[in-house]
Amino acid sequence: MTTASAFAPPSAVPAATVELPTMLVVDDEEGPRLSLRMVFKKDFRVHAVENGKKAVEFAKQNRVHVAILDIRMAGSSGIEVLQNLKEIDPHIEIMMLTAYETIETARQALRLGACDYLSKPFDIPTIREAVARAMRLHRISERVIEAQDRLSRLTDQLQDVSLREEMARATSQIYAGVLHDINNPLTIISGYVELIERRLPKGAMPRGTELDAIREDLNTISKQVNTCVAIASRYLRSLGKRHFSNREVRVNQVLTDLQTLLKHHPAVRGGHLAVKLLEPDMAALINSTDIVQILLNLTTNAFQSSVEDQTVQVAAEIIPQPLPVETLQNGPADAVIGLESFANDSPLVALSVLDQGPGISPEVLPHIFEPYFTTKEDKGTGLGLAIVSRLVKDHHGLLHVETTVGEGTRITVYFPAKEPSPSNDPFRV
Repeated sequence: MTTASAFAPPSAVPAATVELPTMLVVDDEEGPRLSLRMVFKKDFRVHAVENGKKAVEFAKQNRVHVAILDIRMAGSSGIEVLQNLKEIDPHIEIMMLTAYETIETARQALRLGACDYLSKPFDIPTIREAVARAMRLHRISERVIEAQDRLSRLTDQLQDVSLREEMARATSQIYAGVLHDINNPLTIISGYVELIERRLPKGAMPRGTELDAIREDLNTISKQVNTCVAIASRYLRSLGKRHFSNREVRVNQVLTDLQTLLKHHPAVRGGHLAVKLLEPDMAALINSTDIVQILLNLTTNAFQSSVEDQTVQVAAEIIPQPLPVETLQNGPADAVIGLESFANDSPLVALSVLDQGPGISPEVLPHIFEPYFTTKEDKGTGLGLAIVSRLVKDHHGLLHVETTVGEGTRITVYFPAKEPSPSNDPFRV
C-alpha cells in the first residue's frame, strides 16, 4: 500500500522550500472534489473545478502534473476534457473516475491517453496508489523530455561542429583547388621563360624571326598571367558566394590556345597532341578561363595515364539536337557527371579527350572525381578531375567517361553552344 510519504519531499530539503506538484480535479459533484482535496492537500497543490471549461482554462495558464476527471459531467464530458488537456500538454497524467463503468468508455479513455480508470466510490488506499503510479509515470516522462532536450542540444552541437569542419574542408579544398589550377599556367609560364632565356644569349640582341618568336612567347606568358588572375577571381567569387553567369568563348580559339599551351608542357614529354577543330566555328557558353582549365586538366591527365609516349586526341563536335540522356548511366565502363543540372538545349558542343593509356578499372572508375583521389602515387594531387567535375556542373554541362581496360579512355564534356558573337574575346571572363 502506498502512503502519503510517497509524495513527501526529501528530508534533507525543508518542506517549505519545495514546490509541490499540481493536481487538477474535475467533478461536477462537490463531495468528490472536497474528498480529493483533503486526501492530497499535503502532497499537491490541488485545484478543484466543477466543469471542463474551467479545467481547460486552468491548464492553459498553469502546469498540471496529474488530473483526476469524472467521466459524466454537465457540459463537457470527461472524455472531451481528457482530449483537451492532452492537446494542451500531452505529458499530463490523467485518471478517470466514474460511477457508471463500461468496457467501452474504459477503452476509449485509455486509448486517448488516460493512465488509469477507477470506479466511484473510491477508497483512499486505491486512489493514493493510482496517483503515486501516475506521478511515477510523469517523472519518467519528464526524464525522457530532459533526455530528448539534451540529445537535441548535443545534436545541434555536433551539427555545428560538423558544419564548421565541413566549412574548413570546403575552404581547404578551395585553397587546394586554387593552387592546383594556378599550377598549370605557372608551369607553362616557367617553360616559356626558360625558352626565352635560351633564345637570349648574353650580349646579343635578337632580330627577325627570333624576335618574333620571343614576342609570341611573351604573348603566351601574358595570357597565362591573365589566366592566373582570372582563376583567383573565380575562387574569390566562390568564397563570397556570388554566382557568376556564363560567358561565351570561341571553341576553335580555345583549342588553338590549348595546342600552344601544351607545346612545352612537361606532361607531354615525347607524346603528340592531335586537335580537331570545328567547321564552322561555334561559341561554347562557358567562360574561357574555365574551359581552358577543363581541357588542360583532361589533356595532361590523358598524357600522364601512361609512361609510354602516346597520341592524345582532342576533338570538337557540334550536336544539333538534345542528348538522349536516358541512355547515359554509370556502369563498369562509364561514368556520368552533372546529369541533374545539365542544360540539355541544342545546339551543344562536345569536346572529347581520347588517350591510348591502360584504361580505368571498374573498381577505380567511381572514385576518379573525388577530391584527393589519385592513382599517380607521389606525382598527383587528386584534384584535377574533381575541379573539372565542379566546373562542368557550375556551367550546367555534362561529362561522360567511356573507358576500356587495356585500350584507353575517352572523356567528353558537353556545353550549350551558339553562333559566336563578332566581338567575342577568348580570354575575357
